[in-house]
Amino acid sequence: MGGNKHIKEIDAFAKKYVKEIKSETPSLDFTSNLMNSIQQLEMVKSAIVYKPLISKKAWLFIFVAIIAVIFIPFHSSEKGLFSLPEVNFSFLNKLNFSGMFQDVNVSNTTVIIALVFGVLLSIQIVYLKGFFEKRLS
Repeated sequence: MGGNKHIKEIDAFAKKYVKEIKSETPSLDFTSNLMNSIQQLEMVKSAIVYKPLISKKAWLFIFVAIIAVIFIPFHSSEKGLFSLPEVNFSFLNKLNFSGMFQDVNVSNTTVIIALVFGVLLSIQIVYLKGFFEKRLS
């Protein structure tokens, strides 16, 4: 019972002060001021331009450099661009890897699921890239 009395007192107090509050009306040019501020925010958003960290020319240069390092034979002459140390891989003959994966069986279902996962992941990456590019522009 005491709780209801307390709630009624709070309710009466709130009603009294709500009646005393003056109602506010916005200024006549409120809508135009609001639209101007929104337009300024959109102008700031459009000023942000996506620029990749590594440009297409840089990627092309990196690709060509990697291909050049792989395919240009540096050992054809006595003096190359730089000397690479020779590594002796004869120790690999002593290691026996022949029976390592002999008892491992992978079911066809697992292979199909892995392939489908890879395809769907690729599609999702392409879709998300397009989504975020549209969102930035």
